Amino acid sequence: MNAKYFVAENREAAAGMAISHFICDEENIIIEQISDGNETDYCQFLALVGKPGEVANMDANFSLYYENDGVYLELYKERGAGFKFESSDLMKFVSRKKIVGLDESLIEELLKTGIGRTKIARAQEECFYGESLDVVISDDNMQASVVLVAPESGGQPLSYEAAQRVLYDVGVVHGVDSQALKLLLDSKRYGEARIVAVGTPAKDGEDGKLVFNFSTDERTGSPMEIGSGRVDYRSLDLYVSVEEGQLLVTREAATEGHPGTTVKGVTINQRPGKEVMFPRGKNVDINEDKTEMYAQCSGMVEFVNNSVNVSNVYKVKGDCDLSVGNIDFDGCVHISGSVRSGSHIKATGGVIVDGSVEAATIIAGGNVEIKGGMQGADKGLIEAGGAVSILYVERGIIHADGPVTVDVSMHSIIESGDTLTAQGRRGAIIGGHVGSCGNIIANYVGTISNTRTEVAVGVTPRKRARLLFLEKETTRISTELMNLDKLDRYLLKSKGVMAPEKWELLYRSSVENRQVHADDLENLIVEKNALVYDMEHATGGKVHVFDTVFSGSRVMIGSDAYLVDDEINYVSFKFDDNESNVVYGPCELSKSS
Repeated sequence: MNAKYFVAENREAAAGMAISHFICDEENIIIEQISDGNETDYCQFLALVGKPGEVANMDANFSLYYENDGVYLELYKERGAGFKFESSDLMKFVSRKKIVGLDESLIEELLKTGIGRTKIARAQEECFYGESLDVVISDDNMQASVVLVAPESGGQPLSYEAAQRVLYDVGVVHGVDSQALKLLLDSKRYGEARIVAVGTPAKDGEDGKLVFNFSTDERTGSPMEIGSGRVDYRSLDLYVSVEEGQLLVTREAATEGHPGTTVKGVTINQRPGKEVMFPRGKNVDINEDKTEMYAQCSGMVEFVNNSVNVSNVYKVKGDCDLSVGNIDFDGCVHISGSVRSGSHIKATGGVIVDGSVEAATIIAGGNVEIKGGMQGADKGLIEAGGAVSILYVERGIIHADGPVTVDVSMHSIIESGDTLTAQGRRGAIIGGHVGSCGNIIANYVGTISNTRTEVAVGVTPRKRARLLFLEKETTRISTELMNLDKLDRYLLKSKGVMAPEKWELLYRSSVENRQVHADDLENLIVEKNALVYDMEHATGGKVHVFDTVFSGSRVMIGSDAYLVDDEINYVSFKFDDNESNVVYGPCELSKSS
């Protein structure tokens, strides 16, 4: 759409001027009279070039003309559905033209009418503007965008240095993306906003934190999975075990963070992190730097009420049954109730049971104290690295490296690495096998019904059973070596006759098996000889009975045994080195001692 104002005597004159200006046929020009003639009878006409439909919906527009007597501004009002123009766009355009002596008040007057032509400056050469940048800075000053404005025909391109100066002049001095700015200038993508500067955000410091090196989750008490969709209902998730010196908690220090900077170079302060303190603790150690917490002892660890507590005693309130599951604890175990059948308790320390024990297993690295008794049903087992104290044992098994104290032992197997004492209201050993590396002290051994009862001192039954096993093994391996001798003789005769590969295979097998059997036999003989020596020299122990040893009882000391065929009262059994057998005499101890 082309438009221009003409001052002429009449419409025909105006049309002629328009034809000359637009260089087109008269039928393509629409002439409209804008003002009446003055005293000289001259009128103002508006010439429009375009199709009638275009003219009917023409957008508002403006033009500048550099004429001999001055610079003129023409405004063309919108028509029909045409759009108005923004006065700010007009002022920006005029500003870019760098007109000398510009009278902005005249422009404002013309804008009020919205149509017409007025002289706004004296005559001068036209300045053709080049490319320019419009800069927009975000409200938070963290981002700057630019729009590359297209030049007029003949205008100069914007250099990178000039673009930098534009940014600097509006205060953008930080985070400028040189590559983005150069790419925009080279691409000539006019009118598109591009981000060319981004501020550096402040990074707040991280708060200090505690890293727990053990599970602080609430214990589920659920059974342990053992694979293939199966679970062990006696191994329950009830506590978290720890070892002495184990790292429990690590404290990570807070960080300062770092400040940020806006695109205008203003510093943004960060928030430093807050330090965190260690939780309270029991049986724990903290290093000098206060960065690590360790367990003082082995046992179980809990995190309750912001406190890390380590205990070397695992306490079970009530009975140890299926609801508690098996216990494998690095420390001591205290059961306030009883231990029910099928339960399994293992502790590196001692075990205390306030009630009784059924057909269960208790393995302790220290002492075992059962305040009740054991109904073992031939399945109950107690193994202790220290002493065992129990009220009674019926059809149970006790192995202790230390002394054993029991009131009544009935049809049970008891082995003690020290003195075994059956004293109390009854102090009886009835049936079964009882052995001690020290002395055995009891009120009664056997029963009036001649129940077979064996007591042994010097060497425990386990050692005797081990000796029998070693004797069988030495015999078996000796037989294997004899068979290898036969194979060697056969191979000697078959060499050169048998296929070389087969002969070599049999020969290597013979050599390897002979070496293995020879080593095993040597080790077994050494162990066997040591046990035999112990049995032959373990004759210092004695059996003291304050009341009665009943018929059917068997007393073994060292390598000899004495079968009691009639009741003997108040007696001590010992080994006579001169006669090399077991003898007895009056009890060498008194109950009071």
